[in-house]
Amino acid sequence: MNTTHPDLVQVSVWPRSEREIAKISLAVRAVEQRSPSLNVRFDPETGNAVIRGQDELGLLAVLALMDRTCINVGPLRVVYRLSITNSLEVDYTHKKRVGLEGEFARVGLLVSPEEAGSGFEFYSSIAGNSVPDEFIPGVAKGALSATQSDALTDVPVVMDIKVVLIDGAFHDLDSSVSTFEIASRAALLDALRTTTLVLFEPIMKLEIAAPEECAELIVADLKARNGRVKDRQSRGGDVLVDATVPLANMFGYADALEGFAPRAKYTLKFDHYAQIQLNPIRLFGQPQQFDWHYLASEAANSKRFLRNGQEA
Repeated sequence: MNTTHPDLVQVSVWPRSEREIAKISLAVRAVEQRSPSLNVRFDPETGNAVIRGQDELGLLAVLALMDRTCINVGPLRVVYRLSITNSLEVDYTHKKRVGLEGEFARVGLLVSPEEAGSGFEFYSSIAGNSVPDEFIPGVAKGALSATQSDALTDVPVVMDIKVVLIDGAFHDLDSSVSTFEIASRAALLDALRTTTLVLFEPIMKLEIAAPEECAELIVADLKARNGRVKDRQSRGGDVLVDATVPLANMFGYADALEGFAPRAKYTLKFDHYAQIQLNPIRLFGQPQQFDWHYLASEAANSKRFLRNGQEA
């Protein structure tokens, strides 16, 4: 499993007009230099950018330094994880001829689920020369692009899967890195359409220290956020509360806590991923297209129902 801290939240920014693209480009570069731990993706043609990080306060601090007069800022969003329920093999051949020129590539892929938070993993187990080494980077790039759909999508989903190249074939004249990229992308999309997908959300560890008289208000608020109180101790005139709570329900918590427990202090850290109990999800739509917005809306709605009052 990936031992680095995963990106948990993201925000999208885009220019108010085409004239502002240069300004937002400079702002994005400044963000990358000032906060190297953030994951920033920028499209220089449109000026659209997605900034991902580990916590709400870090992103808000970066946004506070940007010139809001030239950019639009989207809402903070949780980065959900997406995986599959079972391993499967897929074989795909890309074959095309335009005039005297042709395109050919065949790939056989083994696709397996990975632990939530692991990210995308690719490697080749090809024996012999069925796919020459110079074409394998194209297979890896095509598979990765399939998991990302639009690289600057506003829908915050990251796939946790492992893809292994297990077979393939090439043509001396018609094969290239790009043909293997096309074949790999199409193969993985076909595989994902034939299996069931599962969503995972980040669960946070919350520790609160507050005056004893605020204890019941704190606990009631946590239950409203689908939180689970794991421990509660009185110490002097204070109460210490140890809980877990879905990150999706914690945006704006600092201001909320200030409202009913102004002397309270808290820390919020990533704890684990938990599967969201939705109906089985399958990809649908036109060939080579994900319905990412459907997945995101399902994830967003999940925090309001389907738990039936159970604690996260």
